[in-house]
Amino acid sequence: MSVRFSRLGHVLASAGAAIGVANLIIFPYRVHYFGGSAYVLAFVAFTLLMGIPLMILENAMGKRRGTDATDAFEVSGASPRWKLVAWLGILTTILVASFYLVLAGWTLEYVWKYATDYATVAATPAGPAFGEAIGNIPRALLFTGIFTGLVALVCSRELYAGIERLSKFAMPLLGILLVFLIVSLPIMQPQAVDYGNLLKFDWRALLLPSANGELGILHALGQAFFSLGLGAVAMLTFAAHADRDTDVLRSAPQIVHLDTIVAVLGALLVVPLLGGVQGDIYGGPPLVFINLVEIFKTYGDAAQWVGLLFFLLLAVAILTSAVSLFEPFLRTMTEHYGWERSWGSFVTGVLVFALTVPVVISCSPNGPEWLTDFANMGDPGLGYFNFLLEWAGSISLLVGELLLCWFLLKKWGLPALFDELAIGGPIVAPARRRRLTFAYRYVIPVGIGLLLAAKAWTLLF
Repeated sequence: MSVRFSRLGHVLASAGAAIGVANLIIFPYRVHYFGGSAYVLAFVAFTLLMGIPLMILENAMGKRRGTDATDAFEVSGASPRWKLVAWLGILTTILVASFYLVLAGWTLEYVWKYATDYATVAATPAGPAFGEAIGNIPRALLFTGIFTGLVALVCSRELYAGIERLSKFAMPLLGILLVFLIVSLPIMQPQAVDYGNLLKFDWRALLLPSANGELGILHALGQAFFSLGLGAVAMLTFAAHADRDTDVLRSAPQIVHLDTIVAVLGALLVVPLLGGVQGDIYGGPPLVFINLVEIFKTYGDAAQWVGLLFFLLLAVAILTSAVSLFEPFLRTMTEHYGWERSWGSFVTGVLVFALTVPVVISCSPNGPEWLTDFANMGDPGLGYFNFLLEWAGSISLLVGELLLCWFLLKKWGLPALFDELAIGGPIVAPARRRRLTFAYRYVIPVGIGLLLAAKAWTLLF
């Protein structure tokens, strides 16, 4: 029998899988631009309406069989082709890992810079410094490889000694670092923080199109899906490690709430720092590696430690997410193809690292145009990186979530889901059955449909 998570280990590992770059970079950026607390409120509402029902579904499916993602789609009368949904999710996790670990490599390099050569960081404008960091292909591959090796090492251990122990250490550390920075930064440099953009409730910025046609409300809807990492079978796979008597109706909301809390804390940390930025505020990685680096420099003698702690915080968040990207593929290989964790995790690491190479090259100004402007998504450069971010990190997740709901409604069945939820917990009350049924039949498909339509419009027009 496979080793299982403890109940706390399952919740912390799943929350760690969800908590990552979306919480600490993407969410604060969107809060800043799309209505402040109005965006936060919309995000929280969507996690309650859609995030929790989907987390319940993925946890119940994974726990039901207790093996891996592909077996979760085995039910009476269901075609074996439904397993292709699991393989789509597994492929998604591998592709997401291929660009996620490149970002992890940049983060690790900045941890190294702040720890060993802060004088150079302080003396060099953040924009050119970041350009040099992502343009130096051998150095970027070195740090990406180191981080990939660390993820493989964690996954190579038995569950309690690897992923669970990491989660029990990393999640409290993440919280401590976040709270310390939130409290200390305004004390050390009051003029560097501005809470105006966070506290304002600007419904117009949320509901009306921006200058480039973006709708904040749709971003908040997408954030509720992407922040939780649903649709890529990582949560389903972690649930396969849970005990059979785990109360999913209790644990799934706990996972969602922990992720939401960290997202709000991330906004509380980052958004006030953006208030005094002169010039452009970038989306995505440049927000951290350019905007925040310049802000940290204003902290004088404490600047080195402020920057070091922040990049350590980001590295911890990325690490807990990265192990969840390895796990669906690794779990399937160990369950069905005779792999051992001790060496299978490193084979997975080599595979993912090989896939990171074109991503790293696409970020360098010296890379070939077919990668730097892949699918005409260079802005400039980062073409293949942006392509993976859009298709694997967004569209594929949405399709996976939609197929999960379809599988539930057409093959597994809502009565079977409710029976599964009663194992380890109380019988699902009629009112809750009605709410979940409405979510799976109408709310979630409509929400995903809107997001996919918006994606199609953006890509086509």
